[in-house]
Amino acid sequence: MSLSVKFNDQELNTYIKVLSGFTPRVGAEWEPTLLDLGGDRRGSIFQYTTYKSKIIPMPFEISGESIEEKYDALMKILNVDEPKPLVFGCTPSKVYYAIPTGSLDMEEVLYYGSGVIEWLVPEGVAYSIAEVTAQNNGSKTITVENNGTEAVPISFDVIMKSDNGYFALVLGDRYYQIGHTEEVDGETYDESIQLFDDHFNVDRGWRQNVGVTPPVTPKRDQVGTIKYNQESENEGYAYVSTYAAGDSWHGASISKDLASMSGGLPTNWRATWRFDFNADGASSPEAGVGHQSVTFSDEDDNIIVSVVFEDNNPNKNSSDMAVYIGQQRMWTVKNTDDFYVTGRGDNGPCVVVEKIGATITVRFSYADINKSFEAELPGAKLAKITWYAAQYGERVAMRNNFFRAINIVRHNVDKWEDIPNYFSAGDELEMEGETGKLYINGVYNTDVVDMGSKTLMLPPGQHTIGILTSDFAQIPDVTIKYRERWI
Repeated sequence: MSLSVKFNDQELNTYIKVLSGFTPRVGAEWEPTLLDLGGDRRGSIFQYTTYKSKIIPMPFEISGESIEEKYDALMKILNVDEPKPLVFGCTPSKVYYAIPTGSLDMEEVLYYGSGVIEWLVPEGVAYSIAEVTAQNNGSKTITVENNGTEAVPISFDVIMKSDNGYFALVLGDRYYQIGHTEEVDGETYDESIQLFDDHFNVDRGWRQNVGVTPPVTPKRDQVGTIKYNQESENEGYAYVSTYAAGDSWHGASISKDLASMSGGLPTNWRATWRFDFNADGASSPEAGVGHQSVTFSDEDDNIIVSVVFEDNNPNKNSSDMAVYIGQQRMWTVKNTDDFYVTGRGDNGPCVVVEKIGATITVRFSYADINKSFEAELPGAKLAKITWYAAQYGERVAMRNNFFRAINIVRHNVDKWEDIPNYFSAGDELEMEGETGKLYINGVYNTDVVDMGSKTLMLPPGQHTIGILTSDFAQIPDVTIKYRERWI
């Protein structure tokens, strides 16, 4: 029986017979590179050596009364526009990615013909059909062995078992790192107290149009009227029923003073609120523009931090998102569909602002974004909270610009547990060694890959891969994957 040769999952020995003496073991064509010293200096300096593509010639014969049909069937299989898997029966555990090259000229006499198929292997190597895997089983290292003859890129899957700031693999002089090494687990604290939890299905006693607004433009008029809509017993929203008039941003605000709260004004605190900001259901051909902000200020109306959403493009569902510290815009994302906030009924999108000492952290939970900033006044006490909704000039106002709920928690001590780390228990990382693509919980993401990271290359032989995490984290479950290669 002829040697099995499968190309692109098609068995060729149905049509041809590979002649005896054939071997796919065609060695690499090495290309050493030397530096010529020039002049009368003898010899050269070796720089490096490499190999390129290779060709595997495969002699065959074809016979029988149906040579024409067999030849046509063979040509149909060989007619591909890119390298395809090529597996020889004498090396069934290896696959080449090859494409025919040259002309297939046959010598034919009556019912017998012979020729040579030249297989071009662009990469010059064969791959293992089976993927090799190895797990760490709770250890900080993984021992792996490459039985091939060439270094291969490593892929990995990781499942976090706890909060963790960063993850890295180290092999030889290379490393691959994801996350933030500077993250800490935090400090213990005595107690945090909720100051209030207001749901705006009814008027909660907030004062209208006496608030503090962020300096998005030189002029921001607080002139409109706020009303409340009840959707259920505990849920609803505040909205601007009348924007009044103005030539810049103009609308209404509601503010809450914390001076009457027991325990004094908080220095360390956390605020969480829900809202809608979108043009869904607009009756106008224009989608509408709008501004919405929540501003936290001290006893002298100095801005501690303000979080802003604005839509300045009535013909596109996109918005700007910004954070102000004092009078300075410290961070912004402009005209981005991902941050165009769609109303979600009783739930609504959530924003969390937290001040601990000199650090202010803003979390957009619906967009999975954390941002930290240095406080302009670390000792400032939170005295007032303002929600402001506005339209610009005479442009059509945003259809859904609602404030649903907000709660404030006072932290009683300066040293309080830090915000959750970049990775949480159950988070999954997948990195494809061949392509370098990283996925976090199934989403393509390279923003948190350290700039010095390189895909790990596993040389032939046995090696140990080190696993690095934050010192407070549990060692995650790590699976290493690779396909051996042979020159």
